[in-house]
Amino acid sequence: MTPCLPGIGMDRNTILLLALSAALYFGWQASLDHRFPNRHDIAVPAAPPPGASEVHAAGSPPAPGRPDAGSVDSPPGIPATLEQQVVIERPLYVATFTTTGGALREWELRDYDDASQPNRPAVTITTDREQGSLNTPFRELAAGDLSALPYAVRKPNADTIEFTAAAGSVRIKKVYRLEPNGYNGSLAIEIENLGSSAVSPEFGVQWPAKRGLGADFEEYGLAAYASDEVTRFAVAPMPSPLGFGGGAATETQEIKPDPQASEPFELDWAGAETRYFLAALMPDNPRDARARMTPIAAESEGLLDVWFEPVSLPPGAKLTREYRLYLGPKETERLDALGAHLDEAVQRGWVPWLTRRFTGMLTFVHDYVPNYGLAILLLTIVIRVAMAPLMVPQMRSMKRMAEVTPKVTAAQAVAKARYPDDPTKQQEAMMAVYKQEGVNPLAMFGGCLPMLLQMPIFVGFYSALQGSIHLRQQPFFGWMTDLSQPESLFMIPGVDLHIRALPLLLGGAMVLQQRLTPTPNMDPAQARMMQIVMPVMMTLMFYQFASGLGLYWLMSTLLGIGQQLLMNRTKKPATA
Repeated sequence: MTPCLPGIGMDRNTILLLALSAALYFGWQASLDHRFPNRHDIAVPAAPPPGASEVHAAGSPPAPGRPDAGSVDSPPGIPATLEQQVVIERPLYVATFTTTGGALREWELRDYDDASQPNRPAVTITTDREQGSLNTPFRELAAGDLSALPYAVRKPNADTIEFTAAAGSVRIKKVYRLEPNGYNGSLAIEIENLGSSAVSPEFGVQWPAKRGLGADFEEYGLAAYASDEVTRFAVAPMPSPLGFGGGAATETQEIKPDPQASEPFELDWAGAETRYFLAALMPDNPRDARARMTPIAAESEGLLDVWFEPVSLPPGAKLTREYRLYLGPKETERLDALGAHLDEAVQRGWVPWLTRRFTGMLTFVHDYVPNYGLAILLLTIVIRVAMAPLMVPQMRSMKRMAEVTPKVTAAQAVAKARYPDDPTKQQEAMMAVYKQEGVNPLAMFGGCLPMLLQMPIFVGFYSALQGSIHLRQQPFFGWMTDLSQPESLFMIPGVDLHIRALPLLLGGAMVLQQRLTPTPNMDPAQARMMQIVMPVMMTLMFYQFASGLGLYWLMSTLLGIGQQLLMNRTKKPATA
């Protein structure tokens, strides 16, 4: 890299870049800590009972050979008040529903596992198996909390489950329809007024979020997209890469219309999310939908409520409201296909358009090079080549400035002796040397451009590597088994200190790069100090970054060293 100002050396400029990088990154982290300050894992409960689409009493084995479709009644001898479960097995998931509250007990993803857990169990979207998810409390019906109301169950076809119950003067029906070859479905809720006076149901649904164990899932919490903005709600603290943590959310967050807003309010979706997975509810009428995110237990548990504005339902009438569901990985193609701005659940940082481009380029290269580590290296070469027309002239100017610096310093000393009280004469003497040597000091200001271009590339690549599920658990070679996580060559016993090869190699490469780079107008002692401080800071900064990002930055640094070696061997550099 080249300096932004004349007389500022390569090392100082790199320190400036580092400070800017750190400010951007930790500012971003602080923003995330404020909106979403936590990282934790979703608990992975035991595998569901065997058999496809079975209805059975909780704790009892399902009847063997029961067909997948058709009406399903309670097994003989089981009282209607006992919990029964419906298990649906599909190629992408295993779903378990319960007659207690007509809720979703468990949703297990078959194609994703948690590598940090013993025996690598499948990822489970639901986090509270006891309470269940998609409960409907219906407190506004003045019949108490109906979350645990016992429902009767029937299964009219392979992909539909119906739960029905009566409470007070209303009949409630919850109908789940599941997509057999995807992660999406729907929940339709019907209220029929059997009483003699009007009722005002809100059709509210709850999704509990509990902190779990394991290192695979991070940045877990609640989120909602309303009026073209994502709001995130922390459930537990999220440590930053250097170990500093944020606090969990402590106040209830309401997602409702702003009286001062000129645009109409729309709640497109709300749900629970991790870095790579999402459980989202999309109301059929976004303008009437509302959401609330509430902390339940400090740093461990929260609750999402989604409901509609109450509707007056006269005696004898019935009304149905519907939520579309998505319970699966944050695969951009699937989220885009569902609409409702669901793709905004993928966190893309400050430069989302650039993050999208990098993600697309990585997957494109991966189609031809079936290793994401190699794809990152190839893309780094492309980026470096694309920036060469901007960087090479500045490197030449840097070298030329270093060559004329002794002459400029000598002329400045003479001018100060002759004209101690005339800064204009001193400046003229310096400019005369630049003119004689054919160097334009104003060209040094152009060094800012490559540096500024590096910043969105750095942040965009960071977001692509951290947010793209395509890179989850993708290996490079050897000990680099997951490019979306920090690599670990080995760990020192007793102190639990990971030895990471990429940050250490990066620090060494930066020491070499700085020694090869001309440093005009810099005190030698200061230059030596910078050659130590900057690599150490970068090593610490990258120690907790994803190994894919470290691979990119190390490759870029090595290419920069190659460029500098070629530049240093040029006998007659072009004048600036």
